[in-house]
Amino acid sequence: MKTVGTPAARWAVVASLALWLGLSLVPLPRAALTPITAAVSDFCVKCAMEQVRAIAQKPHPVGSREHDRVRDYIQAELARQGLEPQLQTGFPEFYSYRLHPVHELQNILARLPGTANTRPVMLAAHYDSATRGPGASDDGSGVAVLLETLRALRAGPPLRNDVIFLITDGEEAGLLGARLFMEHPWHDQPGVTLNFEARGTAGHAKMFETSADNRWLVRGLQTAVPQADATSVAFEIYRRMPNDTDLSVFKAGALAGMNFAFIEHPEYYHTAQDTVEHLDPVSLQEQGRYALSLARWFGNQDLDHHPAGDAVYFATPFTGLIVYPANRAMLLAGVAMLIGAAAGWAGRRRHVRGLRTGYPLALLAVLQWWVVARAPGASYLIAWPLLGGMVAALVLLTAPPTLGLGWRAAAMALCAAPAFLLVVPLLPDLVVALTLRRAAPILAAAAVLMLICLLPQLVFVMRGAAASD
Repeated sequence: MKTVGTPAARWAVVASLALWLGLSLVPLPRAALTPITAAVSDFCVKCAMEQVRAIAQKPHPVGSREHDRVRDYIQAELARQGLEPQLQTGFPEFYSYRLHPVHELQNILARLPGTANTRPVMLAAHYDSATRGPGASDDGSGVAVLLETLRALRAGPPLRNDVIFLITDGEEAGLLGARLFMEHPWHDQPGVTLNFEARGTAGHAKMFETSADNRWLVRGLQTAVPQADATSVAFEIYRRMPNDTDLSVFKAGALAGMNFAFIEHPEYYHTAQDTVEHLDPVSLQEQGRYALSLARWFGNQDLDHHPAGDAVYFATPFTGLIVYPANRAMLLAGVAMLIGAAAGWAGRRRHVRGLRTGYPLALLAVLQWWVVARAPGASYLIAWPLLGGMVAALVLLTAPPTLGLGWRAAAMALCAAPAFLLVVPLLPDLVVALTLRRAAPILAAAAVLMLICLLPQLVFVMRGAAASD
């Protein structure tokens, strides 16, 4: 016995699929630019843009005269804001035949004292640029974020913890300044490190990478910036790519931290077009929101102690950042299997033959266990769409012979949401980050994943059409 939908029920499900597709294309909300009337303790994007303008006048790679001018400018700005900047000079110790610095490196460091320091919060960016471009986004934007965050912190109430401002040298030459910092007396002090980068000149600023045992870090991000753009699948992808930033060195040195960047318009990256005119002020505002909000949040926490464990996390335009422990992914996988077993039992009890829709869902459930074990941060991309598919299959297999408008049709319509809202928004970022050629296998896998998880709805719609014919 097979359930056939009425025309109204089928069209309702079709409409829901179109609705979820449309909603999945809605971008995450972006930060509003700081108004002129904002408090002095707020991040001022206009002020930060002026800092970028002063830094990114010309290319300033290590060893150039322009590099020295930028170094002196940053030191003067730190001193003007009441800190005592110091230069860490030298050559890092490392064992790689590819890296041979010919110029002495000069990291810039400064420290804002707290009232009862547990461990410092460290904000990091690099001030050298690529040889071909003035580096407005990479990484003049990061330096400007640090300078403006310092100004806003000093204008507000003092923090419990110290804040270290680390502006590294030689990042473009092979993360050399970060390596040099790991020889500094402060290298093991930071309780959390926030690194600011760019791989384009515009777009959403994203938290794309964390250190291990990241649940407490992501919970802090969720509290300090509820509308943060972050996804644990980005970390799973990034750590498998041959890309590094200064945070890679800090993580290797057992420092906890998070990495932030914006990546749109990569065609300007490391070129003469990486200018102030191409830098999106909203992207800069979003980086500033992360820096200032998190500096204040972590700056008032006890950073000596924090719980272990990783998190699964993702955002949607309608919920903000969702975070749950990574070990809960196993529970979701088990629930999906139980619902699938119940759907299979219901189908056999009703003598429904040829339950072909159940086989792909069952195979996907098995794959989910493998993903949970190998890449738990990516598990939500399967877990929630699969759970929706299993529930929709159970609803369909327990429905009466004719299914009209009602709670069952509504449930099937609602169960389609995760496949669209979680998978589709990731695809444009994957294309930008990886290029279309490298992202093609992932795009194909995403299409197959969505098709499998939407099989109950598609079968319901097509079965009714075939019966009417």
